Amino acid sequence: ILFNILSIDRNIFYIILFISFFNDTTAYIFGRSIKGPLITPNISPKKTWSGTVISFVLSTSLLFFLKFDLFFSALISIFLFLGDIFFSYIKRFLKIDDFSSLLKSHGGILDRLDSIFFITIIFQLYLII
Repeated sequence: ILFNILSIDRNIFYIILFISFFNDTTAYIFGRSIKGPLITPNISPKKTWSGTVISFVLSTSLLFFLKFDLFFSALISIFLFLGDIFFSYIKRFLKIDDFSSLLKSHGGILDRLDSIFFITIIFQLYLII
């Protein structure tokens, strides 16, 4: 799907990559600095409500600023979170901490890109419709 998106609209491809990194980074920074209650400690033991809510608001705002519809922007932000949780669940199911050790304390490259999993499908539908 990513290759198809790249061939249709290169800008959307870059937005997907950027919004994924932006969302993960803001959730990480604000979650670590503000802390607070955990969302799913059995699946993702470090994911806090504070980091998730702030990254949702910032990601939605950024997409809206980039001229996407508010509903679509919020939908993408929700699915960024769901992609992250989905891959965290897979890691717990496989009983591994990180997909690789390339990025220490960040879970590896796949953990930086796990959010992309669901949003590529939504952006593909966006481009078709």
